[in-house]
Parts: sequence; structure tokens; C-alpha cells
Amino acid sequence: MAASVPSEPALGALLSERGKLLLLLSLGACMFLSALDGSIVATALPRILSDLDGFQLISWVITLYLLTSTVAVPIVGKLSDMFGRRPFVIAGVVVFLAGSLACGFAPSMPALIAARGLQGIGGGVILACVLVVMADMYTPIERARYVGYILAVITAGTLIGPPVGGFLTDGLGWRWCFFINLPIGAAALVFIWRTLPNVRHGGRIGDIDFAGAGLLTTATVAALLAIAWTGDAFGWGSAATVGLLAGAGALMLLFILRERRHPEAIIPMSLFRNRMYVLTGLIALLSSAVLFSAVQYLPTFIQTSLGASATVSGLLFMPQALGMVAASIVGGRLIARSGRFKRQVVLGSAFSALAAFLLQTLGVGDPRWHVAVYLIVFGIGSGLVTPVINVIVQASVSQEQTGVATSSQMYFRQIAQVLGVALFGAVFTASYGATFTGNLDAETRAALPAAVAEALEGDATLALDPERMEGARAAFLTEGGAPVLFERALDVQREAVAVANRRLFLLSAIGGVVLVALSLALTEIPLRGRAPPPRETEAEASALAADAPPPRP
Repeated sequence: MAASVPSEPALGALLSERGKLLLLLSLGACMFLSALDGSIVATALPRILSDLDGFQLISWVITLYLLTSTVAVPIVGKLSDMFGRRPFVIAGVVVFLAGSLACGFAPSMPALIAARGLQGIGGGVILACVLVVMADMYTPIERARYVGYILAVITAGTLIGPPVGGFLTDGLGWRWCFFINLPIGAAALVFIWRTLPNVRHGGRIGDIDFAGAGLLTTATVAALLAIAWTGDAFGWGSAATVGLLAGAGALMLLFILRERRHPEAIIPMSLFRNRMYVLTGLIALLSSAVLFSAVQYLPTFIQTSLGASATVSGLLFMPQALGMVAASIVGGRLIARSGRFKRQVVLGSAFSALAAFLLQTLGVGDPRWHVAVYLIVFGIGSGLVTPVINVIVQASVSQEQTGVATSSQMYFRQIAQVLGVALFGAVFTASYGATFTGNLDAETRAALPAAVAEALEGDATLALDPERMEGARAAFLTEGGAPVLFERALDVQREAVAVANRRLFLLSAIGGVVLVALSLALTEIPLRGRAPPPRETEAEASALAADAPPPRP
């Protein structure tokens, strides 16, 4: 199916340039909140677990947020196509702030987990709506310029989160890591309330595919639980994991069969006949599952094999973020001038593949600045590709399908990230264990007590915990082992981590080559020019939007 050229965005015709700027700033504040919340919570989590006595429930603090936010994305995308973006953006911010307030006052770990689930719903709604509102407000060729600024805001939230989280946790207390969301979110809410008119495309409550939404929700929950629990409690071959994955597959099949017949499908199957939608989806999936996932395990290599502290490890990742922001802003401006995107996507994919290849050459004792340089290359590649993909997919569908097309790709991308992290984690641990066992010489193996050998083989990060490390060393020396043999075992451990890291990035580099091939298959499609001039005043425009009868589907 050939890609269609969408009509002009309705919202862009209703807002003045000042109104667009205020709304863009408000949307940026929402995305900033989402990014800030994730990085602040990660920093405060150890203190939270200590205060609420909840170490055994640690995975649920992250898992439940991921579940609720992922499930919300495709459903809200479809509903906002029918009933307008404004009520969902406002509701998303309100729910997110309510969840933040509940997190801050949580008296126990179960209460905190429940509040994080509420936060996830709000975060998912915000994620589903922000980029779609931008699609309503700007033409694709304009959007290519502004999406880089949104990415810069998200990056800023991610970068300042850890130091702000540490400052608040050590000062006012970890609860303020959630309370800080309230003033920022409230200010964004006021601006959104005042500047975002509601443009409905038509629909009734009876048109909503509740059964399809239920099937998709249940399938997503089952799949994410199977993936999340694999690393915590069960193995890939366990009855629980196999049962959950099989159930998720069966439910997803039922969902597809239903969506093929329903006139208001949550994810219309007709989208998959759109070649550009499928290609951009595959590029986004592969980037998330292969390139993004491998980078998540790089800090383990940096801190273990290169001997860097957690602070230095974090600083080494800053060039990646800066490269991503710079490339997205420059790339967006170039597309806005030329109206052409294929060359940029191919170039960005090639940069990503090159970065993965360079990262798989790292070994024990390599200069740390090599990591920073290679991550700059990776950031440039991501910055050239990631923002543009959203612009392409929105330009390849009709204006009426912008919300569902954008949100469905976000949904698949999030699933791919979770699956990729889990699979790469399995590869990492298996490669590490096999290499450690294979490289440990007979003399050292014979001298190591069984408990110490099991600790070294089963945990690549043992050296990062001084207390556990000294315990293992003391147990080894108590059994009569020589200090030199223990240091030899640690050298084997560092090399095993490096080998596991190389294997991950070799797989990532192969995925990068496939990414280049997919990028070459893209076809240039027209990006719409500038929107028509705004009406006389924002008030008149909003009144027109409210009074106009909604078109029937």
C-alpha cells in the first residue's frame, strides 16, 4: 500500500504562533517530568528500600510502572483520535501528579508500588499524547525541527535526575523526589488547560472496542510479567514463564482476529498494509531491542573491567546524550530545509552500527575515554534516527490515524526494549559464567572454596560491593588460599565481563547492519509544508473548534 500524504493538521490552524510556543513548552515540561522521575527514582531507590523494608519487592517498583504505562499507550492513542487530545493530556498529567503525591506519602512498600502503578498510567497517557499533539500542531516538515528540542528536554531530565535525586534524598528525604513533580506538573497543567483546544474527529462511547482493549491489556501484562520474572524468580524454560508467554501469544492472536473485523480497532490492521509504517516500525523495534538493550549492560563492564566508579561511569555516558541532542537538532533543521529524510536515517543507522562495532572491541584496561568517544558516535546515530522515525510514520498515514499510528509504534518499541533487555541479560550472564569457568586455571579453582567460587561465577558485580567482596576474600584466606590466587580469580572475572560485553555488542553490530538495510528500503514521501495562517484570535479558534459538529467516521 502506498503511503498517503496526510492533510493539514487541524490544531495548527487553530493556534497562533504564541499559542503554539506556550503549548510546546508545556508539553516539553510533561516529558521532562517523565524523564526526571525515572532517573530520580533510580537514585533514591536504595534509601526507599531501606526505609520501607522492601528489598524483596524491588522489581515491582519498576515492573508495575512499566506494565501500566505500556498498556495505556495504544488504547489512549486510539481514544484520543476519536474524542480529541485535550481531555487525555489533562487527565494524564492529573493522574501522574496524583500518583506522585501518593508515592511521596506511601507508608509501606505495597502502597508505594500501587502508587507507582497509578503514576505509570499517567506517564503512559502523557507519552501517547505528547508527540501526537505535536503532529496536530505542526506539519511533519515543521515537526522535524521542533522534535529535537523535545528530545533535548527529555535528555536534560535524564541527566539532572541523579544529582537532584541524591541531593533531595540526602537532604529533605527521598519523598521529595516525588513531591518535586507537583509544582512543575501543576504549571504545565495550567498552560495546557489554557492553550490546548479540543479537536474531535468523531466517535461515541459505544464505538470503543472494549473487548479488544481487554485482550491487548491482558496479553501485554502476561508478556511483560513473563519477561520481568524470568530474571527474578523463574527461568525461560519454567512452567510459569512458558505458560505466561503462551497465554500472551494466544490472547494476542485473538486480539488480531478481532481487530481485523472491528470498525474502530485499537490498532487497525490496515496500518500493516502501509509499507512505510511497517518499515519504520521495524527500524524502531530493532533499535530498541538490539542497540538500546546492549548499552544497558555497558556500565557493568565500565565499573568491573575498567575499574571506574559509578560516578565516572555516569559521566562517561554524558557525551552520548550530548551527541544525541546535537544530532537531533541539526538533523531536524536539515530535514526542515530539504524535506528529505532517507539519507539521514541511513547515515544515523550506519553511525549506530559503527558505534556497536567499536564498543565490541573494548577489553580489560582499555582507556576509559575510548568509551566516551564511542558513545558520542552512538549518540549521533540515535539522534539522527529516533526523532525522525516519528515524523516519518506520522507523515505516512492520514491525519485521522496519526494518534493510533504513533501510539502503536511506541507500544511495540516499549515491548521490544523490555524483551531486548531480558534477552541480552540472558546472553550476558551465560557468556560471563561460561567464560569465567573456562578461563579459571586448575590451581585457582582447587583453592577456591565452593561458596566463593559460586559467588564469583554467579555475580559479575561482586567486586563492586566492598562488604561482600571482603567477605569472599576472608573466606578464601581462611581456607588457606594465597592472596595471589584470589587476585588471579578477580582478573578472570574482569576478563569474563569484557568477553560478555564484546558478545553483546557483536550482536548489536549485526543488528546495526540490518538496521542500515532497512533504512535503505525506505522511500522518500512528501512532507507537508507550512500550515495555513491561524485564525484571528485563539479564543475565536477555540470557540469554532468547540461549536463545530464532530464529523462522523
